[in-house]
Amino acid sequence: MFEVHPPGSFPLCVDPRFQDDAVRDLEHVSRLVREATRSFPVLGLILTGSVSRGEGTLIADQKTGTRWLGDLECLLVVPPGSRTSIRRIDDALHDVETELNNDLRDRQRGLKIGLPRMVASQLARLRRSIFNREFLEHGKLLWGTPSALPLPAWWTAGAREVPMRDALRLLNNRTLQQITARMAHETGDAEPMAAEYAISKFWIELATSLSVFLGCYRTTYRDRQTAIESLLASRPEIFGSEFSELLVARLREAMAVKFGQTPRVLGPICQRFDEVARMASRVWHWESARMLGADPDDSDWRLVISRLRRLETASQRSRDWMRLLVRDRALRRLTPYTIRTVRAALHAGSLANAVYATGCLLLFFWNEIGLENEPGPQIAQTLGSFFDVRAGTGKERRLMLTQRVHTAWERHLRFSPA
Repeated sequence: MFEVHPPGSFPLCVDPRFQDDAVRDLEHVSRLVREATRSFPVLGLILTGSVSRGEGTLIADQKTGTRWLGDLECLLVVPPGSRTSIRRIDDALHDVETELNNDLRDRQRGLKIGLPRMVASQLARLRRSIFNREFLEHGKLLWGTPSALPLPAWWTAGAREVPMRDALRLLNNRTLQQITARMAHETGDAEPMAAEYAISKFWIELATSLSVFLGCYRTTYRDRQTAIESLLASRPEIFGSEFSELLVARLREAMAVKFGQTPRVLGPICQRFDEVARMASRVWHWESARMLGADPDDSDWRLVISRLRRLETASQRSRDWMRLLVRDRALRRLTPYTIRTVRAALHAGSLANAVYATGCLLLFFWNEIGLENEPGPQIAQTLGSFFDVRAGTGKERRLMLTQRVHTAWERHLRFSPA
């Protein structure tokens, strides 16, 4: 059962010097949400994410005193009700979120607020996943009625292990974020330090995914880092000393950035992206092979598509197509583009597989696709059939593929269950 933990009753950030500022921010958000929803039958407001674990990141700032390096996320839980009342609650939350995120001082301090809403019955149906495990273990009920918040049966029964399937899904999703970050860097659409922070975040999530497969997953960043470093040191034969030492070194650097230190310049950023791609490919093929009982061979790029197809169950494939065909109006219109896209996606098993295969292959073969070195043209042609990208040079096709798959990925996440 959730217990009430008002702001100030538990640590919020890594550096205790900034605890008071973090508490003031959380109190302000909590108060505004409570006032905006006072006329609705809400059940409680739960703080989630790294801040709920005491791992929020604030740093000193000469202009504003302190600056946030991450989001402040709270989940509002409501009872089942009519669509009209739910819509009114969503409108109220949207107004609060907009007011907070448009506040000039908060924006200068890097403070970004997320206020999703969940019906109480959905809590009881949460699937086992990394996010839900951390949410249930560390989420803090800022105000509300603990007894009105049901918990999943697997959680109350003590079944806390995270499925390998979810760990691979995490790696797939972070791969999509990584190719978007790399493209933003190459096109000049991101701030100079954005690429460094994106790479640092990827190292942390790569280690998180791997920790599940190695049986040393922990629900906090610091405990997880300690556990995976210890395991890799005691069992170097799993990946070899060179891989293990590089992963530990990059994880330590990424954790330092996560907790507020300025990232060190470790060489040209393109080389840093290439290093991430090599390690991600090694881990992805090892994890997928582990799930299938196969050889962790990564010599054939076609294995990415075939393994994703083999890993997807028939029920997952059916749900994916049903969600998209029912909810996505664009796919319900029989145009030449729709027909080509659906036909190509069937080759991957589902649109979800097409999305993740494209993300992985773009990351693993970024340079080959851009420079049109083999097997780059073959990969680009296959991925282009998924998203109707058939023209342009290597770099142009890579850009279009990244843009198309990013849009498709966001749509997939929007339609996927929690």
